[in-house]
Amino acid sequence: MPILRLIGLSAGRQPWRSLPRAVLLICLGLTVLAVAAWRFGRLDKAAAAPTTAELVEASRRLSPEDRPEWLRITRGLLSAESVQQIAAPVEPINNRGEATRVELGYLLFFDPIISGDRTTSCASCHHPDYGMADGLPRGVGLGGHGYGSQRAGTGRQLTRNTPSVFNSAFNVLQFWDGRAGTLEEQALIPIFAEDEMNQTSVADLLRRLRAIPRYRELFASAFGYQSKADGSEITLSNITRAIAAFERKLNIVETAYDRYVRGDDTQLTTDQLRGMVVFFGQGQCAVCHIPPHFHDGVLASTGVPVTIEKGAPLDNDPGFGAVIRRRDAFGQFKTPGLRNVSRTAPYMHNGIFPTLEEIVEFYNDGGGRGRGIEVISQDSKVEKLNLSVQQKADLVSFLKSLDNLEPPPVVPAAVPSGLPPVGR
Repeated sequence: MPILRLIGLSAGRQPWRSLPRAVLLICLGLTVLAVAAWRFGRLDKAAAAPTTAELVEASRRLSPEDRPEWLRITRGLLSAESVQQIAAPVEPINNRGEATRVELGYLLFFDPIISGDRTTSCASCHHPDYGMADGLPRGVGLGGHGYGSQRAGTGRQLTRNTPSVFNSAFNVLQFWDGRAGTLEEQALIPIFAEDEMNQTSVADLLRRLRAIPRYRELFASAFGYQSKADGSEITLSNITRAIAAFERKLNIVETAYDRYVRGDDTQLTTDQLRGMVVFFGQGQCAVCHIPPHFHDGVLASTGVPVTIEKGAPLDNDPGFGAVIRRRDAFGQFKTPGLRNVSRTAPYMHNGIFPTLEEIVEFYNDGGGRGRGIEVISQDSKVEKLNLSVQQKADLVSFLKSLDNLEPPPVVPAAVPSGLPPVGR
């Protein structure tokens, strides 16, 4: 019966019975041949599509400057790897990013009133001028002054590098050690951390915000339904929900790489095209840094040493091992996303690698074990790469194609508390 429908005949009235038998057989035969040809064409096309390994091997025979061929190879790689365009992050059902909520979170993010001594805001360590990070090897918390390089040495040094907030909406795990699972939870923890914003009293924080008419209005608009601006909507949960709603809008979706994925062949230089081949091929970067977010949402150990010098011992930060209290998770940290990566140096959880060139060299050596370090649980995917000098340079060039082409958030001229935006 399905074949009859394909040739436009209905089984209900069965007009086909009046057709000559020869005509009917011809129609059925042609239909079967058409379906077979269509299905064979699909299979043939799939069989003809080159694999990543075949494309990488073919690239070895290309002239470094043969741009048309590098375009062909990289287009094939995107297809072979089933690379998708980046889409908007999924928002939790209890914290949709309405404009009023995002605006409130934006102001809270830059307002130092939420810290214990009213001197530090979220933006003190996650500043637009530094790719929503701070540009320091390790963050500076309690007692710090200013932001970015000017903040160095002014307060308590934290134990880890400050990650960028950009694209954190796509993270399955928050913080280097994965101890938080949502942006709402992540926004809460630094506020009350003794060595960071050092807010010691929930009641005092709420009292401060409720005393400011503008915040009473903003919270009522963002979280209430025909609520009076009496401060009743100013709760700890709503504070973190507002900040998280703002952070979910901080997404890098417009880069030279993204424009290339969408079909614009002019966006990547020839060395970046070669670098893309290294990224998916011999460099094995895409095994963990999977497009379009360029991370895999898991925790792993790569054997990061305590200093950059070769021969340095393993860093003693337990990472995820301290979260779950297991030795086999020692030194495991989340895979960071690579969008905007050239603007968020230095690198790794301890900030020991100041440049992309040096971190590529670390992976080319095979991570910590490749440098002779005894690593408890180094990921098996991290192994010696044997990249040439040209391949390493091309890979760094490709990574720069992931930089944001859109302007970063603007620091507000003023915040409702009247304090200096960002902090002192």
